[in-house]
Amino acid sequence: MTDPIPLRPRAATSASALGALLRDWRQRRRYSQLALSLTADVSARHLSFLESGRSQPSRAMVLQLAECLDMPFEARNAMLTAAGFASLYERTPLGAEHLEPIRDALTRMMHAHSPAPSLIFDTYWRVVDANPAGALLMGGTWEPGMCLVDRLVDDAALRAPILNWPDVAAVLMNRLRSESRQAGGDNQLEALADKLAPHAADPLALSAHGPIMTLRYATAHGELALFTTVAELSSARDLTLRDLRLEIFFPADAESRALLGKLTPVKD
Repeated sequence: MTDPIPLRPRAATSASALGALLRDWRQRRRYSQLALSLTADVSARHLSFLESGRSQPSRAMVLQLAECLDMPFEARNAMLTAAGFASLYERTPLGAEHLEPIRDALTRMMHAHSPAPSLIFDTYWRVVDANPAGALLMGGTWEPGMCLVDRLVDDAALRAPILNWPDVAAVLMNRLRSESRQAGGDNQLEALADKLAPHAADPLALSAHGPIMTLRYATAHGELALFTTVAELSSARDLTLRDLRLEIFFPADAESRALLGKLTPVKD
């Protein structure tokens, strides 16, 4: 006598995978089942059944729980797939034709910021593009896809002009760890932060540097003092676009503003 064929094996497997994902993210965000049920406006009993695999959620319920848990879009896709639904968020190659208006907008913003430096990179600090002053900060040369953190750690000559490199390393390390926590733990971000750790100054000492941390960069014509701000496509639903960062540097004093004009004059 053969064993009976189990009913709906796919649904059972999906429910189990979904329950594990949901429980994992709930714990990462430090929610009890009761707290999450109140936040998501769902009964604690139903939430318990979802985590145990005894219930299958609707697509709307998956998205509602993912939103309450502030899950990254890739994790939301994984939970949708585990529940038997199609992914919601795509990852489109940046060179795709329909992304041209967005690429053009980012490029225009980057070059409009000249003569001050500006870079476009992704979540893992892989460089996508740079204006002339941005290239100057990378030693004058760079390749698409180059990880700037790796280059700075591995190339002593590249980081030598950064006069306050330990402070810069500490700020960047903290930023990477913060982004990792927001993502619920990202091994690649943590690995980059770990590479910076031996170079980083004590983060508690950074408050002594004034209201904002500045990058002090030595050039043949004098010292630049720069601070940065980061622009993101926060409304993007495409994963590739959501990963992009536009890092914009500003002169921290009048001397640096004048020096930037000499180093990378804007072409008419």
